[in-house]
Amino acid sequence: MTGILPIKKYGTQSALTDFTEFTMLEPGPLAPYVGFTEDEVKKLCTGHHMDYEEMRRWYDGYYFDEIGHVYNPNSVIKAVFCGKYSNYWTQTETYESLRIYIDLNFDGLKECLVDMLGGKRCRVDIGSFQNDMTSMKSRDDVLTLLVHLGYLTYDSVDGTVSIPNKEVSREYVNAISTMNWHGVAESVESSRKLLEALWDMDADAVATGIEKAHEEI
Repeated sequence: MTGILPIKKYGTQSALTDFTEFTMLEPGPLAPYVGFTEDEVKKLCTGHHMDYEEMRRWYDGYYFDEIGHVYNPNSVIKAVFCGKYSNYWTQTETYESLRIYIDLNFDGLKECLVDMLGGKRCRVDIGSFQNDMTSMKSRDDVLTLLVHLGYLTYDSVDGTVSIPNKEVSREYVNAISTMNWHGVAESVESSRKLLEALWDMDADAVATGIEKAHEEI
């Protein structure tokens, strides 16, 4: 059986027995087949004269103890085929429905996502998740669902989640821009402008941006 979510839980049990589940949280021996491994991506980059470090920034970010880093295979192949690093993540109806839960801001979910956009990690309890998209009761439920859908990556050692790579990060920015998170969207845009000012060595613009951030925080 294949699918995005694990078998549905009823109470503390699953609806089916005698199944071994392999998920994005615990892929087990199937970990090498979730996506492209690091060695596979390096060979593709060498064979097609592409910058591996740039490929890593765009499509790496998933990590399993069994094999190490894992890359989004669909995006890597499209980048190789098109000869361009870009956002090839397919927006799905699944993520459209997730916006409803994200906008509810369970237990400070908004602040958690903002921290992750800034490169931080957030602690999560994966035990309460009921393996469906209709039983969201807490921030942990939403974050665990995002892991299963590939929008977050899970570190089993310290029990935290983070945004895996540049491609997925852009999806969050796109989602926030169409939600009622105007303050967050404005902060993201201000950060982009500040970064551009740094690249342009525009001292006045950098000073203005830092002062604004300081006053807001």
